[in-house]
Amino acid sequence: MNEAQPSSPSLSAMQALAERIAAETPHLRVLDVCAYPHPYVKIKDTVNGIIVGFSSEADYTTYVVMLHPTEVNHHA
Repeated sequence: MNEAQPSSPSLSAMQALAERIAAETPHLRVLDVCAYPHPYVKIKDTVNGIIVGFSSEADYTTYVVMLHPTEVNHHA
């Protein structure tokens, strides 16, 4: 029986997000790509001195727009 599973980001999607973060926002230092309790990218914002986690590209984009609006990539 195939029952629909709730949609969640995969580790490969989080690895791709980590690579995007490293390329687009050098002040956000990728610390780890974590699998538990759900896939997310753990980063350190070196400008604000905080550690945060992103579990989707929407999380990352929202964070950059809110905390670093001059760095928003309008061509993404």
